[in-house]
Amino acid sequence: MSFPYFLASRLSLKSSGGKSRTGIVIAVTGIAMSVVIMLVSIAVLMGFRHEVRQKFTGFDSQITVTRLVSSSDNEVPIVDMDSISNVLSQLPDYAKATLTIRQPSIIKTPENFTGAVIKGMARDHDWKFIKENLVEGSIPDYSADSTRYHIIISNAIASALDLKLNDKVDAYFLGENSSYRTRRLKIAAIYDTHFSEYDKHYIFSTIKMLQQLGSIPESQGTVLEIAGLKSDKEIDRTQNFLIENLTESLYRGETSRLYSVSNIHDTAAIYFNWLALLDTNVVVILTLMALLGALTLISSLFMLILRRVTMIGILKALGATDRQIRTSFVLLTLRILIAGLLIGNIIGIALIIIQGTTHILPLNPDAYYLNHVPVLLNLSTILILNASVIALSFLILILPSAIITTIPPSRVITYE
Repeated sequence: MSFPYFLASRLSLKSSGGKSRTGIVIAVTGIAMSVVIMLVSIAVLMGFRHEVRQKFTGFDSQITVTRLVSSSDNEVPIVDMDSISNVLSQLPDYAKATLTIRQPSIIKTPENFTGAVIKGMARDHDWKFIKENLVEGSIPDYSADSTRYHIIISNAIASALDLKLNDKVDAYFLGENSSYRTRRLKIAAIYDTHFSEYDKHYIFSTIKMLQQLGSIPESQGTVLEIAGLKSDKEIDRTQNFLIENLTESLYRGETSRLYSVSNIHDTAAIYFNWLALLDTNVVVILTLMALLGALTLISSLFMLILRRVTMIGILKALGATDRQIRTSFVLLTLRILIAGLLIGNIIGIALIIIQGTTHILPLNPDAYYLNHVPVLLNLSTILILNASVIALSFLILILPSAIITTIPPSRVITYE
C-alpha cells in the first residue's frame, strides 16, 4: 500500500469523542441529497420517455406506409403487401410488418354522435398496449366470426356518447358516390390511455370487418405498419431504405402505386419536442446538483486541511512530498463522497421503487398524458452515474488541494 492510501485510510473523520463532526455530517447529507435528486430526475425522465413513447407507438407504429392518391381521386388508398413483398423481405428479421385499415366513421346513438377512426387490426396483432390500458371488458377473440363486429372504444368516446360495456351503436361509413354503409357494432371493451388527442378519435376492431365493408382482399389494407425496430437511428435508416426501394420498384414496374413512408418522429413530432424539453430540464437539474456536490466536497477538503495543518507540517518535515500529502487528503475527502453516495443511492433507489410500485405521486393526465409520475431506472444507469460522480469529484479536488503546497513546515508545526 502506498503512503497516500495508507495515510488516507488511517485518518479519522470523527472527533475525539468518537462522533462524526458536524461539518462532515452536513457534507455527507448534502452529497446524499444531490445523488437522490439526480437519481430521481433521471428515473422520471426515463419513465416519461418510455411511457409516452409506448402510448404514441401504440396508436401509430414506428413506420407507416400509405399510398399516395390525389385529392380528386375517390379510390381507396390501398397498400398491397404482395406487390412490395420483395422490399419488405429485406428488412431485419425482428422488424414486423402488418396491414391495418383506418376507416373514418360516424358513431351514433339515439341521443348523440361523434366522429372517429376505426382501426382494423390483423389477427396476429400484438394487443399488449390495449390490454395494459383496458378499464372494462377484454380483447375479443377476433379469430371467431361471431366477434367480427365487436369493437374496443376509449373511455373518452364512451363518456361523450354515454355508452357502457356491451352496448350496441351504429357506425356509418362513407361509400362510393357519397353513399353510406351502416354497421351495428358491439362494445366489447373500453380503454383509457389518458392520451386525449388519440383517445377521442380511435376505435379498435378486427381488419376482417373493414375488409368486408370495402371489398378489400385479405392481402391489402390502407396502412402498412412496421414495428420492432431497436433504436431511433434504425427507424430513420429503415424509413430512408423504404423510400428509396419503393420508388425503385415503381420505376421498375414491380408496383403501379406510389407510396408515402413516414416514421414516428414525423407523426408525433410534437411529443418528441416535449420530451426534448424534459431532457433540457433534467440537464439543468443535474448540472446544479453537480455544482452543489462540488462545492460541498471542496468545502470539506478545506475543512480537513485546516484541522490538520500541524500534521501536514510534520509530514513535510519528515520528508513527505506535497503530491503525497495532496493525494492523501483528496482520498480522505472521497471517503466523504463515498458515504454520501451510499446513503444517496439507498434513499434514491428506495423512492424510485416505491413510486414505481405504488404510483403514490399523481399527475394531471390532461397536462402530462399520465395519471402518475412514471419512473424507470436500470443498473447500468446507476453505475454510470456513480462512476461519473466519483471521477468528476476526483478531478475537481485536485486543484483546491494545491493549498497544501503553500503550508511551510517551519511555521505550522506549532499551529493551533
